[in-house]
Formats: sequence, C-alpha cells, structure tokens
Amino acid sequence: MTQSENTPHCLLALDLGTTTGWAIRGHDGLITTGTASFKPGRYDGGGMRYLRFRSWLNELARRAGQIETVHFEEVRRHAGTDAAHIYGGFLAHLSSWCEAEMIGYQGVPVGTIKRFIAGKGNANKRAVFDA
Repeated sequence: MTQSENTPHCLLALDLGTTTGWAIRGHDGLITTGTASFKPGRYDGGGMRYLRFRSWLNELARRAGQIETVHFEEVRRHAGTDAAHIYGGFLAHLSSWCEAEMIGYQGVPVGTIKRFIAGKGNANKRAVFDA
C-alpha cells in the first residue's frame, strides 16, 4: 500500500524509561501524547515491565494503524546504574519489536531534541533546561 505525498506517515516518538513518555502522529495528522508507567508491582518478576512494554507497543500499533517510523530519545549517560539497565532493557525490546514488525527506528540524541525545542542560538536556551 502506498501513501500519497499529502498523507502524513504514522510516527511514534518515545522517551524510554519506567515512565515512558510518548507521542504519536497518526495518518490523519493528529498528534496524541501521554505517558505509560512500567513500574513493577510488588510481586512482579524482573522481566514483567518489559512484557508489559511490548504488549503496550502492540496495543498502540493496533490502535494507530500501521506505524511507519519510531524515534526515541538516545541517552548516552544515566545518573544511576539502575536507570541505565532499565533504559537498555526497553531499548532492546523496542528495537527487536521494530525489527519483527518491519518498522524503521532511530535514536535522536538529547542535544538535538533540546536544540529543536529551544531553537539554535536562542538566548533563553539555558534557562529552559536549567529549571
């Protein structure tokens, strides 16, 4: 199936973590955002958060229709070891899900996102992110 050039591609953007931020631009051009919590329950095993994450991706894709591209925040450093391990687990599951579903995916460095939001050369850039 091909899309006309005027039809937006369905794009999913993610900020991976225990509380994952997400935004999706549907085929109709509308953007929907939210967060999803993958905090483990009291009796959950270590892999339950990742099973719930994968199930959530499947449900999001089902509701959105065909997701064509996934972009995620590419974090190079984490404040703690646990955060790094959790991010790595989510990234592994995301990339394998995208491969299985034949969806293109790409990491976007944090600095690129900040420059896009604040604008290049913006005098208030530091104030926005230091708050």
